[in-house]
Amino acid sequence: MQALIIVAHGSKLKSSNDEIKNIALKIKENIEEDKLLVFYSFLELSEPSIFQSGEEAVKSGCKTIKFFPYFLAAGKHVKVDIPNEIDKLKNKFPEINFTLLPHIGACKGMEKLILGNI
Repeated sequence: MQALIIVAHGSKLKSSNDEIKNIALKIKENIEEDKLLVFYSFLELSEPSIFQSGEEAVKSGCKTIKFFPYFLAAGKHVKVDIPNEIDKLKNKFPEINFTLLPHIGACKGMEKLILGNI
């Protein structure tokens, strides 16, 4: 079993955090749940944390867990903070394969997505 964990910054605003929850729900609607479990997490200001979602994925039987940074640019959070959180999970669960995916701003087709909305 594999897991995908959407990682967002987190906000004091419930509505902002709800956007991430809704994205995770929409992804779940478009996949076969017996092949991929989808979770969301927040780097700060809200829960679940990256570590909490990672633990939940492990407890759900996932042996491969991929983290998708929902960040536009590769700043400190993407390059340092998120990898540090993943390293904590690697230390606790060395038998699990953890992978950090490219952040959303680096995804192929981003320019088409932007142009498609003008």
